[in-house]
Amino acid sequence: MINEIDIIDEVQRNFIDSSYDTNTNRAFPDIRDGLKPGQRACLWEMYVKKYTSKKPHVKSAKISGGVAALWWPHGTTAIYETFARMSQPFTNNIPEVDFHGSNGNVILGGDATAADRYTEARLSPIVECGMLSGINKRVVPMQANFSEDDEWPRVFPAIFPRLLVNGAQGIGVSLSNVWLPHSFSESAELLLRYIETGELDEDNFYPDFPTGGTIINKDELAIINKTGRGRVIIESKFTISGHEIDFYELPYQVFIEPVIDEIKKAIDEEKVTGVADIYNKSDKKRISLVITCMPGVEPYKVVAQLFAATNLRKQFNANQNGIISKTPVMVTLKKYVDTYIEHNVTCIKREYEYDLAAARKRIHILEGLSIALENIDNVLALIKQSENKAIAAVNLCEKYHLSREQADAILAMTLSRLTHMDQIAINKELQEKKELALICQEVIESYQKQKDILSERLRDLVKKFGDKRRTAVIQKDIPKTSTARKAKEVIIEDVIIVRTPQGYLKSIPVKAYREAKANTEKVKARTDDILLLFSSLGKVYRLKVNEIKQCGVMDKGTALGAILTLDQNEKILFMTNMNIDQKHPYITGVTEKGLVKKSDKTIFIGTTQNKRGLKCAGLNDGDKFIWFGETNGDYMTLYTSDHMAIQFKLDEINPVGKTAKGVKGIALNEKALISLVTVGTEDKKLPVQHRAGKGVKLS
Repeated sequence: MINEIDIIDEVQRNFIDSSYDTNTNRAFPDIRDGLKPGQRACLWEMYVKKYTSKKPHVKSAKISGGVAALWWPHGTTAIYETFARMSQPFTNNIPEVDFHGSNGNVILGGDATAADRYTEARLSPIVECGMLSGINKRVVPMQANFSEDDEWPRVFPAIFPRLLVNGAQGIGVSLSNVWLPHSFSESAELLLRYIETGELDEDNFYPDFPTGGTIINKDELAIINKTGRGRVIIESKFTISGHEIDFYELPYQVFIEPVIDEIKKAIDEEKVTGVADIYNKSDKKRISLVITCMPGVEPYKVVAQLFAATNLRKQFNANQNGIISKTPVMVTLKKYVDTYIEHNVTCIKREYEYDLAAARKRIHILEGLSIALENIDNVLALIKQSENKAIAAVNLCEKYHLSREQADAILAMTLSRLTHMDQIAINKELQEKKELALICQEVIESYQKQKDILSERLRDLVKKFGDKRRTAVIQKDIPKTSTARKAKEVIIEDVIIVRTPQGYLKSIPVKAYREAKANTEKVKARTDDILLLFSSLGKVYRLKVNEIKQCGVMDKGTALGAILTLDQNEKILFMTNMNIDQKHPYITGVTEKGLVKKSDKTIFIGTTQNKRGLKCAGLNDGDKFIWFGETNGDYMTLYTSDHMAIQFKLDEINPVGKTAKGVKGIALNEKALISLVTVGTEDKKLPVQHRAGKGVKLS
């Protein structure tokens, strides 16, 4: 019998299954311990096989083979690359694997690792102390391995805030993640302050890269902590002596040989001029990339050109997606810290529940032994009179009201333990176990005590493994660098961009601008900026400000259709500059059929213009956007054509990516459409409801 299947449905199902597996089991770290499953498998293999920091290193091939055989069914090459990367001091602030042999370098890059048959590895102490301590007390859920003949943890009990300290990067299906590294000491200070006072310093917590460098956009960093997205611009550190420029710290994940190739290419393309020679003077102790300038050339101008044309200045776009409840979600700093605390407090509680159960079990046995020693002569006589061990156990239980476990423990005692000193020792241990049980019970019942223990353990970990900041953080303007092939000089000045109700766009110098009476939209910008324009069809257009015709106040301007490639019936609804307003960091849109889409503004920002438009939101058939604006957690009110209205807080809506559709803002009646959108402070005339309701009837 032949079964027919729909090939499209089958491919869709397989794609969804594959996407789920990629995103949850490969590309994204678990927020609780900061590890991807492959990384966790490598560390677990070293732990169970006792390849620990106090034992000799073992061949990397042995480790990768063990991981593939038991825990993570992937190729040994991928497994080896996974734990080799975890050992790299130029990738991690605190490496989790202690390595012998070549594991890459800052000259050639992280991929220049020797074959696994030549190298050796073992666990670093930070993993044993900060990620695996107490795991044998069943503090985390376990899962069967793929062959179902063993089990391993779903997550580690991680006092070490691995995701903050060493970061993570991965590309899944339709999603990616970039977590930037931070100083362990500073991360611990942030966590301890929040645990003890409830204060989270989002404004002064900055990335710290193991390779040093200088972050130059300090004022933009808080947005990463508050939204989970944002950019970090990092420059090489350098000194100038005469005509020589010595770059002695490179940006994160920038390596000397590749950057030398970049410099040579930039020289060939005349993007960098005035360079006489390039030397790599690095050794095992320091980085030294030396650029010799031609006579008469100002070295600082060469530095500026190099920063503009090569990765000696590099931008990282943080994108803090991580796994929470088996789902990739965007994670703010506060969400991470709350998850970290809750996970570790849960582990501490389970640890003390385990200790309490063990203490009670031991107390039970000791109480039986104590009874036996107090009546030792009668007990010995009873045992001698019994026919066998089983009957002796039954007789002891009946005579002294003991449990079978207590009776078996008494029968297992040797004659040498029947002395007076042994009775004292048993009574002492009994008292100690009762005190331990009392302490365990107090901890189990007190959330505050659990947090106190977490704080104490985190402080102890920092004393052993704390680090100092490597990366400087400053705020400076990035100058526009001229090149040999510059097309024309752009005069940089402040302007007002005006969009008229008739769909015309014009640029007016600030000094010449005066408020118009007409219902116009205006944005302040600079002539070297890029403008963002959002349309009714869910597109965002990027337009260079200097390409907008400068006009007088009374001039008509240029029709948008002559500047942008708009579709039929497509309208521009909102325009804004590229600056991030930290009080309103989101772009929010509302469709005619009541869907609301919120996204971080950072995902629309770019360095090139696009007059054809890029998709900024998904749309259902027959629907269109009627409003866009910059928002935060403001109150939004939607008014409908059948005189209904709903008011809710935008905090209810999570930010999503470019291609995602919106979520329901109001449940519309048949044929009703959104007629008006307002955002701002609470309207006292309307109740505050949750989104997706029917709203209230307007009088």
